[in-house]
Amino acid sequence: MSNENTQADENRAALAAKTEAWVKGWHSSPEAPFSLDQIADLYVKDHRLFSYDFGRPHSGVEGWDKAAPYYEGFMAIPKRWALTSGGDLRVNLQGDIAWTTLSLSGEGETQDGAPIDLPEARVTLIFERQEDGDWLIVHEHGSAAIPFPDTATTSRLLGEAA
Repeated sequence: MSNENTQADENRAALAAKTEAWVKGWHSSPEAPFSLDQIADLYVKDHRLFSYDFGRPHSGVEGWDKAAPYYEGFMAIPKRWALTSGGDLRVNLQGDIAWTTLSLSGEGETQDGAPIDLPEARVTLIFERQEDGDWLIVHEHGSAAIPFPDTATTSRLLGEAA
């Protein structure tokens, strides 16, 4: 295996690990409340960060200085919250830019005990390789699946047997 292939494999493994750490980092419970420290080392800490998350604002959040307090405030809403990876992580590498995609689900409860259910969601994380070789998130986009089309229609649209 060439040195170039070895380096690409190492980068893909690092990006997969960082993405899995991102999923794990968005957990909170009364026994282990969310802390920004769970995710902070995954992100650039400047104006380049841009985040479209599951919640509002619709226009996204730009810059670490705005994202950090937003993340802390957002994670103070649930009493308990956990994300689960769908097991379909993809890592794409193009020079000093990489992106990972995966499906996931989320579940938890609000402070007053109401259930929070996110049965079908997806995330794209865009990473930039830093001067020291580390990969940091510069853009994240999370979205939830709309309730249509149904499974049978989706299969038909993809040309799959029902």
